[in-house]
Amino acid sequence: MLKKGSLLLSIWCGINFILALIILCYVIVFKQNSPILQVASFSEAEIAGLGVKTIASLNAFTILYNSCSLMVSVLTWPLIRKNLIAGEKSAFWMLAFVIGFIELMAFLASSYIGHGRWQVNVLQSILYIAGIGLSGYSLFEEDKK
Repeated sequence: MLKKGSLLLSIWCGINFILALIILCYVIVFKQNSPILQVASFSEAEIAGLGVKTIASLNAFTILYNSCSLMVSVLTWPLIRKNLIAGEKSAFWMLAFVIGFIELMAFLASSYIGHGRWQVNVLQSILYIAGIGLSGYSLFEEDKK
């Protein structure tokens, strides 16, 4: 079960990494405005009514958040693939707190924009809960035996 849990957490990392990379490319490489404007269901007229500094701030926060999100994926992936699979409980607790905190904050952040990206949040949370649950069960069930 530890391998299945680790696989689910690795998938979480992969999705998180890909989404962050796509969003960073969208804003930095293609010079588009933050996708948050579309996710929050702003109309073209509402976007046009926003100040230049407001849009620049949204773009800056988008770059900051997604660069951090991308690096969390880079850092947690080896922790999952090496340490968690090896049965290290410290890796389990680190992943439980770090990814759990991120998932909670994703729902909180999404609430400010009408849960515009709830589908992604739910998918990521299911992968996290199933992955950390299977891993934890496997690690701590061994202690009882």
